[in-house]
Amino acid sequence: MAETRRRVAAERDRQRRAQRRRTLAVRSVVTLLATGVIAALAVVVSRSNEDANNRAGTAGSSGGALVAEVKSAAGISSPIRGVTTYTASQGHEAKREIRYEQVPPVGGQHDPVWLNCGTYTQPVPARNAVHSLEHGAVWLTYRPDLPADRLALLTAKAKASYVILSPVPDLPSPVVASAWGIQLPLTDVGDPRLDEFLKTYREGPQSPEPGAPCSGGVSR
Repeated sequence: MAETRRRVAAERDRQRRAQRRRTLAVRSVVTLLATGVIAALAVVVSRSNEDANNRAGTAGSSGGALVAEVKSAAGISSPIRGVTTYTASQGHEAKREIRYEQVPPVGGQHDPVWLNCGTYTQPVPARNAVHSLEHGAVWLTYRPDLPADRLALLTAKAKASYVILSPVPDLPSPVVASAWGIQLPLTDVGDPRLDEFLKTYREGPQSPEPGAPCSGGVSR
């Protein structure tokens, strides 16, 4: 009788050990499957985000020039009289031509490399200057025939950091001050609104990436 009980107990113990092994095996498989699903989802999300960013900069990649997405935003107010406001898309386009509807442009898709802030005596690539606007720069532009004394005054105002100064042919006004999504045409460099514009919008809250570099990029 004692031997029978010992055998029964041993068999039950063997069955419990086998059941524990099966349970551990099932749990391991479930864990592996769950880990694989999570990893696959992470890859999908990562690729989706990357694709979205790429689409922002390469929309319409079937060919031809890219028209920067910049729309009038009359409902956005500015404390400065005469300012026109816009909403602009963001995105990088390294290869194709980018066409801007505003002269000079105030935002939209742009080159992956920004323009170094500073004073230029020749026109600069708009696609690079727009990237600098994204970083908080103010772009002061003037007609090439601006009188020398007025240009000297404008150059003095452009010595601050995060300012680009350059001529632009066919400018709609003698002087135009631009920031990301904001533009002010001026007939005279001495207009006090120019100083107010620089104070308000140089590295201002309108910038999508305030404080990002305005040096270490390209110079024309």
